[in-house]
Amino acid sequence: GDKIMEHKQKEEYDELGYTLIRDFLPDDVYKHIVDVICNGEFEEISQTREERYKRWETSDNKYFPSPDEVYIANFWGSHEVSNHPDVRRVFELYIKPIMDVITDGTAGLFRHQATRYHNNGKDFLRTHYDDYMGHSGYILYLQKEDWKYDWGGLLMVDHDYIIPEINSMVVIDHKRKNPHCVTPVNYWAKENRNTLTGFCIKRGEDLPKTWTSRDDYAVY
Repeated sequence: GDKIMEHKQKEEYDELGYTLIRDFLPDDVYKHIVDVICNGEFEEISQTREERYKRWETSDNKYFPSPDEVYIANFWGSHEVSNHPDVRRVFELYIKPIMDVITDGTAGLFRHQATRYHNNGKDFLRTHYDDYMGHSGYILYLQKEDWKYDWGGLLMVDHDYIIPEINSMVVIDHKRKNPHCVTPVNYWAKENRNTLTGFCIKRGEDLPKTWTSRDDYAVY
């Protein structure tokens, strides 16, 4: 790949636990992958986890959901897109070199999932941690439209928020246990929120059980 992580982005990742890389893919590659995800077959995934906030109790953060709340999420996943050969090629050529820098060369296997949040106010992720999913991860936004402030679908990381910008990628350190969520995509948004999301374990680590719980993703 020809996109090298800038030193300041690595510093930001080390300091905050995440960073945003803009203009990530070459334009022609980006447009093709957007077409792949927009034309893919997706299935709805609804999650309810009664005990999750008890396990994640974070009493020193008054903004984190309390133990008596229920974790819920609703989104759409695609086995077809996650396993598409062109998606894998984008990972190998462009995403993996960045993740190798981020993890100081310790990155092992990844779990990749193509995810869609429809612009109907019904798709979202409540606040959660992803430390059990992997050491670090990426979120590649695959949009056609310049995303507006009030379209929803914001990635909230602690007190900061990230808009799903065209051709941008967030890299996040899940071992830092930064609380994060995805807000519902509002009905006036001109398009769905489409992402390719990945979780990474270190070389030699056993696959987390959560990596084999669904069939809408790919591991490589």
